[in-house]
Amino acid sequence: MRSQVLLASRPRWPRGPVVRRAESIDGTADTAVLRLQQLLGDAPAGRLDTLTLHLGAPWVRYSVLPWQDNLKREADWQGYARVLMASQFNVATDTWRVAIEDGRYGAPRLAAAVDQGLYQTLLELARTRKCKLQAVAPLLTDVANRYHGELKSREFALLLAESEHVSCLFRKQRSWRGVVTLPMPAGGLNGASLTALVRDAAMLASDFVPRELYLASTQQPADHDDDAFELEWLGGLHPLLDAAREWARPEVAA
Repeated sequence: MRSQVLLASRPRWPRGPVVRRAESIDGTADTAVLRLQQLLGDAPAGRLDTLTLHLGAPWVRYSVLPWQDNLKREADWQGYARVLMASQFNVATDTWRVAIEDGRYGAPRLAAAVDQGLYQTLLELARTRKCKLQAVAPLLTDVANRYHGELKSREFALLLAESEHVSCLFRKQRSWRGVVTLPMPAGGLNGASLTALVRDAAMLASDFVPRELYLASTQQPADHDDDAFELEWLGGLHPLLDAAREWARPEVAA
């Protein structure tokens, strides 16, 4: 499995051009951290550097938590999320760091989890680099919040397309209904592959098949001509990561 580490940097003052770098990795957490460390080492350094990390698949796992009236404290929701996610992913979740989005009373809540060891390693990396770590944010949650005003349909699926994975988040009646992350189709998201992926995702994670699709991806997709779905491209994964053609791949020793 191949994934990527992307770094976009620019000086705080005066505001200069954004410098973008990309590194392919073999899918292990240790390699991802090493590549990020190397990219940070090549980036210009300043006295007041800040670092914001957006983690995508496979580093983050997501779940929609059904509402529970008897859960009053955040710690109760954390424990509930771990139990549900342990069953969903069939793995132990004792070492996971879980973040649960705020939501309206009575509505299901979106949870995101990352391995606590990876999180601590990223904290140490920022400290060693002498960067102020602003946030470690799940990419799907960040995209859903950033494009919230453009998600106007009553029923839809939000698709987050990364290099090797597509996360599908379903919403109906003002509530999240399910979420699943699937491998990116071999030919990318276009035509029949998009249709098949959405139907598979809906079968696995949702109680309905949406007609409206919202897509966040690095590149704008080709025209979608399947009458079963209406596809709207929202834009890129993050404002600093949108200029895909400007990515440089430095020669860095492994």
